[in-house]
Amino acid sequence: MPLSQQLKDRIVNEIFPKYPTRRAALMSSLWLAQDEQGWLSDETFEEIGELLELHPTDVEAVASFYVMFHRRPVGKKLIEVCENPSCVINGATETMHRLCEKLGIEHGGGHGGATTRDGEYTVRPTECVAACDKAPAVQVNYRYYGHVTADKVDAFLADMEAFNIEGLPATNDLETRAKDMKRGQA
Repeated sequence: MPLSQQLKDRIVNEIFPKYPTRRAALMSSLWLAQDEQGWLSDETFEEIGELLELHPTDVEAVASFYVMFHRRPVGKKLIEVCENPSCVINGATETMHRLCEKLGIEHGGGHGGATTRDGEYTVRPTECVAACDKAPAVQVNYRYYGHVTADKVDAFLADMEAFNIEGLPATNDLETRAKDMKRGQA
């Protein structure tokens, strides 16, 4: 699907003037295109490249570097499970498997993840979401949730807000965390 003329005009009239070069406007242009279309197609790379006077391969290279840019359609709820050491040690791998099992999708979709047949959910791994003290951490449409262990996945899917960690203070109470882990409550 081509970019709307309205979006192209916005990029040219509002985004370009904010940057010293057209190339510098690439990230903002990609965000706007993804916001309009939900993901970034090869056609989108060509159109953005044309607007910015860049080769589409250069546009695609930037988009493929960042996990927040979607290279294929994603579900209405994009569930990303942190796969960095703190989260993996605290059960992120099991959380990922349980989410996929509960939603009826195959685990192993890689960076692009896997999407439910109804298009409601996409589950995929992501890089650190900076919530190590709330591991395993999960991000849904760029909102943060914590302590989403495999045994809590059903509760999480039923009431995500109960796991919301946005605005909570960071904790570094390793002694309490270690005790919780020994009791199997982490």
